[in-house]
This record gives sequence, structure tokens and C-alpha cells, in this order.
Amino acid sequence: MAIKYEIHSIHNSKGEGGEQKFVRLRDHEPMTSKQIEQHIEQACSLTRGDVQAVMTSLHDLIVTELSHGARFYLPQVGYLSLSVTTELPEGKSMDKVTGNNIRLRNINFKPTAELLNEVARQVRFERSKYTTKSRRYTEEQLWDKIVAFIKEHDYICRRDMEYHFALRQQTALKWLKHFTEKGLLVKEGARNAPIYFLAKDNKGNEDNKDNGFSLHTKRLEP
Repeated sequence: MAIKYEIHSIHNSKGEGGEQKFVRLRDHEPMTSKQIEQHIEQACSLTRGDVQAVMTSLHDLIVTELSHGARFYLPQVGYLSLSVTTELPEGKSMDKVTGNNIRLRNINFKPTAELLNEVARQVRFERSKYTTKSRRYTEEQLWDKIVAFIKEHDYICRRDMEYHFALRQQTALKWLKHFTEKGLLVKEGARNAPIYFLAKDNKGNEDNKDNGFSLHTKRLEP
């Protein structure tokens, strides 16, 4: 099955007023643990319980090895290794770095050449007929929609912004952060699933001019 792709662009790239185009793949949802276990059970003599035990042991081994600073090799797959960054107090130079200034940033993955070549031989790409680009709004246009939505549903969340206003996740989060920092929305709820209410000063106020807007043409790039 061909992987769908879209052509997106970044406006005013590098501050030079131009436009930089790039390809964005439309990723499929990853397999769940249950699906992986079922596939392996059907492909060999291991049971789902065996697969679960192997995955748990593999996880523990990866944590141990990486914590000791070693690369971890997954046979026929690739290597895992640590990526770090430094957090230095203002005025402290790099030659004064101590272990307390180093933080884990990410875990890198480098596939084996065999895996990379095998995937390259099988993969196909096809331009998508649909788009995941965010719809563009001025600040005033989107605020009107948010106010109307909250008046009907009491609050709004990131998923509401994506589904009802045709925004991508990153763009929805940017707008919610923007309106929260501006004092128009109040963020509440769990850290990983917050919801947003109208600030008290904005409840029942339908005149955007009184809500602190000064740039009605503001846009946030998707």
C-alpha cells in the first residue's frame, strides 16, 4: 500500500521573505501491543504470553544498558543510543560543565543498513487527495468561533479545535496558548488533557474590541 504524502510550505523561510516547500508523510496509526503480540503468535511458535515476557525483559535490558552509557543493538533492526543536552546557568562556560548540567534529551535510533535497504525496496509513495493542513484564520475570526463554541459547550479542548475548526494539533495548541497568555482563556484540568474556559472578564462579552484585540489580522502559521 502506497504511503500518502502532501506538499507543505513554510512562509518567510529563514527570514528572507521566500517560501520553502517540503514533503510531509501522512503516518498511519502504530500497531498496538496486542496487535504485535497477535502477529508474532501467528508467525511462529511463541504465544502471546511469551511475547509479553520477551518484550518486558527487552525493555528492562534496554533501560539498564542505556543507563550505563552503552549503545543497545537490536538484532536485524538497529542501534539505540543516548542524546544529551547541557543546561548551563547564565555566565557559566562550557569548560565548567559538570554532570549536574547534563540532561537526557532523547534516545536516538539508527537502523541497520540491511533494514533500511529492505524498507526502501518495498516502500511506495503517492500524493494524497486530501490535506492535513490547518485552515487559516485571523485572530478575530478564530476567537469568534471559540467564544461561540464555549457558549454552547461550556469549555473547549485541543481536540475540539482540531475537529470543529480544521486545525492540526500543533496549530490548535499554539492558538490555545496564545489566547491563554493573552488572558482571554483560562486553562484547567489534567496536564495531559487540559480544557479551556472563557476568562471571567470575557463571559457574556461579545464585543471583541473589548477583549483586548489590537491585531485583527494576526495569523499563526500552521
